[in-house]
Amino acid sequence: MTIIAKLPSSSDRPRPHRRRLRSLAFVPTLITLGNLLCGFAAIHFALRAMIDLGAGVTPEQINTLHHPVIERLLPSFLSVGAILVALGMVLDCFDGLIARVTRSTTNFGGQLDSLADVVTFGVAPATLMVAFMTKELAGDSIVPSPISEHALGRFTWVSAAVYVAFTAVRLARFNVEHAKADFDHRIFRGLPSPGAAAIMVALILFQDQPMGAVLRPAIVYATPFIAMGIAFLMVSRIPYRRFHRAYLLGRQPFGQFLVVMLVVAVFLAFKAETFLVIVLWYGLSGPIFYLVRVLREQTRPGHGVAATSRPDEERKLA
Repeated sequence: MTIIAKLPSSSDRPRPHRRRLRSLAFVPTLITLGNLLCGFAAIHFALRAMIDLGAGVTPEQINTLHHPVIERLLPSFLSVGAILVALGMVLDCFDGLIARVTRSTTNFGGQLDSLADVVTFGVAPATLMVAFMTKELAGDSIVPSPISEHALGRFTWVSAAVYVAFTAVRLARFNVEHAKADFDHRIFRGLPSPGAAAIMVALILFQDQPMGAVLRPAIVYATPFIAMGIAFLMVSRIPYRRFHRAYLLGRQPFGQFLVVMLVVAVFLAFKAETFLVIVLWYGLSGPIFYLVRVLREQTRPGHGVAATSRPDEERKLA
């Protein structure tokens, strides 16, 4: 009797590359948890700023991270918290990318990502805003609170509460729509929560700069209204283009390339100021482009005829 040993085929042999990808499946979860912890740490530093305010510690006495270079860049605990929220945005970009590369996208990962985003892009920016307003309004004896005796104190707290609630609504709606087969991955419906959080932290970072100190009174009174406005933009149906698709990826006009290079150069010289302009532009781009599109459709020839003939067509079909 002859025994013929079957040699393993190429399909039966283990593939080191695929096995390595599977071993990296836990990395997206760790990055998502890192995003969550950035939000928790930002809340901690917001509370630390309020503790120093209650203890009567002056800004000159505050040592944030005990390093000369970092002290100049982040002179307050509020700015440290704002940078942590920005770091959470970076991690939020990478967890989904790595999950797709490693083919480890799961419903569990999506739900965990939304829970982390509620903390980092909802609760943390709102807490930083309340701490910032508490510090700035302390001289006028105004405390942001639902039972504040001053209207500005009550409105500040309400705007922060609405911001947190609408962030949760925005993320829950995104999860439901993302599960549909006809979901459009090219755009967002409503301002994305990282974009809204970027506007909040950019305001806090800007007020620590020399130009921000000059405009600080205007920033203080505008911040609650801005928070309320971007909260409603999050739950709106206004389309927003994905930032990287619109300005960075694919074939772009040469003029747009020059604009991006100019923005990068200005950012290296004026980081907080440029960051604020960029995020404000992105927040306003949705309503501006939406209004322009509506006006173009209304001024298009035959728009009125189509609008009046539609009921007749529906009546015939009925």
